[in-house]
Amino acid sequence: MDVIIRNATLNDLQKVQELNLKLFEKEHKEYDSLLNMDWTFGGAGTKYYQDRISEDDGCVLVAIIDDRIVGYLCGGLTEAEKYRHLPIVAELENTFVLDEFRSKWIGKQLYTTFVDWCKSKNVGKLRVEASAQNEWAIKFYRKNNFKDYTLVLETEL
Repeated sequence: MDVIIRNATLNDLQKVQELNLKLFEKEHKEYDSLLNMDWTFGGAGTKYYQDRISEDDGCVLVAIIDDRIVGYLCGGLTEAEKYRHLPIVAELENTFVLDEFRSKWIGKQLYTTFVDWCKSKNVGKLRVEASAQNEWAIKFYRKNNFKDYTLVLETEL
């Protein structure tokens, strides 16, 4: 199975959004019932992906098998905290691979290509945020040298 990883174009926008909606559905069901399920195809979600695809500070990658987009990764440069002395910071904002294509190194290929993009932008620190209950994602990120830095806790009022 040959996998092609390439930069997304605006022609890929709908497919990327469809995959993001699948990610939202999974996250909503398993980890966060407060996700806004209308965001992806709403004005804010559409603009977010359009900007990430077309602006120089964004990166959207797609994984293609047999002319079908089976996964994507979205990230970009981000603002660092003003109270820390940080290099240029990027964030891996969201990524998803269709169930039938998981455990075939597609996520790793997307991630590696994103790291290369980050290096081309002189990024010195890469961040990712994951649902605390998403043990699979956390294991993947730790395996790829991410270290715990901040723990965000929430309570219902």
